[in-house]
Amino acid sequence: MKILVISSRIPAAEKKGDQVASFPRVVYLARTNQVELICFGSMSVPEDREARQALEAAGVVVHFVQWKPWVALARMLQAIPDASMPFQCAYFRSGEFQKVVDAVSLRFMPNVLYCVMVRIFLNAERFKGRIYVDMVDSIGLNFSRRASVATGLKRWLLNLECRRVSAFERQVARRADRSFVVSRIDQQAIGVEKVDAIPLGVNMQRFKKETSQKKAGGVIAFTGNMGYQPNIEAVLWFAHNCWPELKRLVPGVRLVIAGTNPAPSVLALGEQHKEISVTGRVPSMAAILNTATVAVVPMQSGSGMQNKILEAMACGIPVVTTALGLGDIGARSGKEILVADSPMEFSLAVASLLDSAQMSTDIGDQGLRYVHANHSWEALNKRFALACSIES
Repeated sequence: MKILVISSRIPAAEKKGDQVASFPRVVYLARTNQVELICFGSMSVPEDREARQALEAAGVVVHFVQWKPWVALARMLQAIPDASMPFQCAYFRSGEFQKVVDAVSLRFMPNVLYCVMVRIFLNAERFKGRIYVDMVDSIGLNFSRRASVATGLKRWLLNLECRRVSAFERQVARRADRSFVVSRIDQQAIGVEKVDAIPLGVNMQRFKKETSQKKAGGVIAFTGNMGYQPNIEAVLWFAHNCWPELKRLVPGVRLVIAGTNPAPSVLALGEQHKEISVTGRVPSMAAILNTATVAVVPMQSGSGMQNKILEAMACGIPVVTTALGLGDIGARSGKEILVADSPMEFSLAVASLLDSAQMSTDIGDQGLRYVHANHSWEALNKRFALACSIES
């Protein structure tokens, strides 16, 4: 079967959420199908070049379209009076991208279009074959939750985009043969029958427990894209509401915030507190996790499924999260994970794991077993291929 994949950015093993989710799926599909990918990117960008090489090694033909920020800005300005056009969809709408899709479709003659995220969907409107959309999460739900913790003009703008993108998601879901999200919560938020929920997987070869790696005592890790607003809100909430109490409860405790593009407010934490390290992008997130005692995921907004929780669990690291962070992950609080929402309860949960090596080991090991049983990419990708009637 011939499959054409379109994505706003190149699938990659250690990048942002949709890139991490789509990379193993595209590689899986390329095992038994002819796959060509069109995305924005450039060989002059090292990360794009590395990701392209990894995909090509798996047999995927990659076509880069040059990103033109001035075109994106113009499209967004044009979308202001159009209540049916989400700004992020306008941002990624590109005549050049559409031309590449048309040219590749004419030559390659794909049976199936696999679209990663609704924001790129408008660039393939003319495709006539079967269409499957990997929404990953509900962007409408994401913006709704972000608006609930915002104020002033920012809240108004988030609510505006929420209304637009929620309606657009439903429109795409009805147009596509099937769409996919990673959580039943997001599935319910979209509310269209043709949307299936298939959880995120974890690269078990990359994220694994390193028993030989020496851990320093009292290290807390927060990992993720630190330019992403829900992650920023989460780590600031933790730093402002839990960190003072944790320093009192566990003298000498340290916090490592690891992830690309840290916002100025996150960088400031490292400048203001000698016990907090903000690393920026790291070569291996698994290596960071394996030097930690506890991973925290105190999400206050966002949507989908928290990959950072699954990655920490796969490394055997105990996780403390909020109910919103846990979302549709089936791990049981007090068994495979700890869940707390108030600052004091969250602080005490983290302190209990730092104070008890046995409790930390028990939660970490049970979390590891949970991930291995429920979040294997191989099994999840088989479900995806079966739902799409694609050879696997």
